[in-house]
Amino acid sequence: MNLFKVSVIIPVYNAEKFLRNAVESAVHLEEVGEVILVEDKSPDNALEICYQLVREYDKVKLYRHPNEENKGAGASRNLGIEKSRFEFIAFLDADDWYLPNRFTVESEVLATNKNVDGVYGATGYFYHDKNIFTKDLTTINIKYVNNNLLYNLATNKGAFTTNAITLRKSLLNKTGLFDTDLKLHQDTHLWYRVAHFGNIVAGIIDKPIAYRRVHNDNRIANRNRSSANLFALKNYSTFKNYERVEARPFFNIIIEYVRAKHTNIIMKYAMTMALSIYHFKRFKF
Repeated sequence: MNLFKVSVIIPVYNAEKFLRNAVESAVHLEEVGEVILVEDKSPDNALEICYQLVREYDKVKLYRHPNEENKGAGASRNLGIEKSRFEFIAFLDADDWYLPNRFTVESEVLATNKNVDGVYGATGYFYHDKNIFTKDLTTINIKYVNNNLLYNLATNKGAFTTNAITLRKSLLNKTGLFDTDLKLHQDTHLWYRVAHFGNIVAGIIDKPIAYRRVHNDNRIANRNRSSANLFALKNYSTFKNYERVEARPFFNIIIEYVRAKHTNIIMKYAMTMALSIYHFKRFKF
């Protein structure tokens, strides 16, 4: 009997085409204790599909926001975390899917190593409109020691993906949940905190454990500068008071903060400003 059980959280919005495929890719996995659907006032027929899945599978649970409001993906994931019953948390977007190896390493590592807070893997890509699987993978593709994870995230040398990270709920109690003030980058902002506060290790990173379905309905078109600026300000605000943050990732966070806070400053001066703040705070390499 597998004692490792995970709560899989799926925000549901405009997802009627692919929701069943997503749920069934998770619900049949032995390691999955429950699949939590958080319906987010979807304008299509997704709610009815949710009801169907709840009737068909005992593992599937359905929740909605108070007053049945639309709150967004971050708030929906947060509600799912609050409602979850198991020690381990994983996420899945409603138009994506897990592979059978999704929790192969996670179940071994997390169940036997209490000092490990999370495991990340690799996500592959399927271009739905062209019916093409690509060889591209999103992950941090070298098994860095934990102190280097934040640096690699902050300098865009790799990324965690929502579909391929598994976390102890106790770590999320320490880091806080998805920041709903952010319109974009809610997941990335959380991964920064997870990388700093938790002991996160690599799982399967040379092949996918989940697939992201890329299609016309899920491409973000409004990646405006104000959203990027708020993301930078949030990161700086989060880490500026933690003296144990390594110098290299914080250095990059300062640069992004300068860009966001002082957009009229010529960027050739940003390096000088960052160094001044860096030396003032006396961070150690």
